[in-house]
Amino acid sequence: MIKLHGTPLSPYYNKVKVGLLEKGVNFQEVLTSPSQEDWLLEKSPMGKVPFVEINGHPVAESTVILEWLEDAYPTASLLPPTPNGRALARELMTMLELYVMAPSGPLVRHMVKGSRPEPAQCDEIRQGIARGISAVAQLAQQRPWLAGEDFSFADISAASILPLVAKLSQGFLGEDMTLRLSGCGEYLQRLGGRHSVARVWADRDASLAALMARRD
Repeated sequence: MIKLHGTPLSPYYNKVKVGLLEKGVNFQEVLTSPSQEDWLLEKSPMGKVPFVEINGHPVAESTVILEWLEDAYPTASLLPPTPNGRALARELMTMLELYVMAPSGPLVRHMVKGSRPEPAQCDEIRQGIARGISAVAQLAQQRPWLAGEDFSFADISAASILPLVAKLSQGFLGEDMTLRLSGCGEYLQRLGGRHSVARVWADRDASLAALMARRD
């Protein structure tokens, strides 16, 4: 049995969860917050979530977990069949995480705290997200998936990151920055048509609603 530790509010947790659902693997979700407590550091050395326990063996970092899943369950592949295609899927996944999600990080913290960023910070964040979206747009295939014909790591990251960035940028920056990616609306509709993504989005929305209710 695989135990997935983390929270549905985390795009990286949701990335792993989509992967598990796509692979058809039985798993148990364990609500876990990041911390520096000894027990958690023994399983995730930086105290981060998500991490998984595979029959008691811990594995941390979302991309490493996806790669483990691909090695352990290769028949339901989440990477294209060619070396160039696999590289593109990994490249897009990395760009989404480093250059789209990472610049949005301050907005996540403001959302959780119920605060608002200063105008100068908003401008900096907008510029960072715009650069990241532009880089993704340069490589995105959308035929029909981000790296081409095959649903892949790139789409799993996109499903976890783009809706969150859309919500954050619309709420704090006054613009849905993801719309700078041509065809993003139709692409998200295709993503939402997959059972794995639809379930993860529903669980995420329920957790976000619960957070807002507690804050109110």
